[in-house]
Amino acid sequence: MKISGIPNYRDLDLSGEFRAAARRMENRAVAPASHAMFEDLVVPMLDGLSTTPSTVYEVGCGTAALSRRVARMLPNATVYASDKSEGMLAAAREFAEAGGGGGGELVLGRWDVGDPESFPFDRDRFDVILSSVMAPYLDDDATLALVGDLTSRLSPGGILAFIEQDLTTDTVNFPDFDLLRRVYSWEGRDLKRTVALGLRPPMREAGLRLLPRRSFLWTDDEYLPYTRDLLDRIAADALKGDRIADAEHARWTETLESLAESGDFYYGLVYHRIAGQASE
Repeated sequence: MKISGIPNYRDLDLSGEFRAAARRMENRAVAPASHAMFEDLVVPMLDGLSTTPSTVYEVGCGTAALSRRVARMLPNATVYASDKSEGMLAAAREFAEAGGGGGGELVLGRWDVGDPESFPFDRDRFDVILSSVMAPYLDDDATLALVGDLTSRLSPGGILAFIEQDLTTDTVNFPDFDLLRRVYSWEGRDLKRTVALGLRPPMREAGLRLLPRRSFLWTDDEYLPYTRDLLDRIAADALKGDRIADAEHARWTETLESLAESGDFYYGLVYHRIAGQASE
């Protein structure tokens, strides 16, 4: 799937983009909206695990920022996290070591979800399995296969949850609507049926009891580093695609800076939690 403004997460090691991707992920993780989203979408699924030994698994973990949060919250848990990229896993190890001790145990391993047999952990059943903004980078068939595979790895009563961006909802306050339309071109978005709420049917077909949808509006009113990088990349893609000229690219950047200075900057994007529970 092509999403403007962000690195090619499918082949980060080959492209050499894992360093930029790791920096971007950590910038997102420290944003206030990220903390609020964790409390709203993830914590309610983990509350029952806070006092007992438990196992949590994150697939497509990137720098494992989410897994580190989970481990800090669950001192009796073992949190497993995997990613396809060796570069991202190296960054995840560095961030975990820099964060010091405390909380549950974090176990990292490399796994390409297209090869179920290469699953890196001895553990084969988990109380909670999480995936955050990974499904969009798989085609529909791979996503369907992944849902089935992850469902088979749940403990009785275990929960599989996807935290996904609804890419039909992102918006930025920008007074020049013509320039905004050309920078934010929908023509570059290769959306697919298993994006966001499109994950519900395959989870139901896999035998999970669907839990109520829960949504969160990610907002940035300050033009923080994560949003700044994202909007810079989107504009760079528009320039490369000849949708805007050099002068318009400069005006895009200057206008966003001016909006931030005046207190009128705004960026928003809806995230959905799509979750299902295995039978007891």
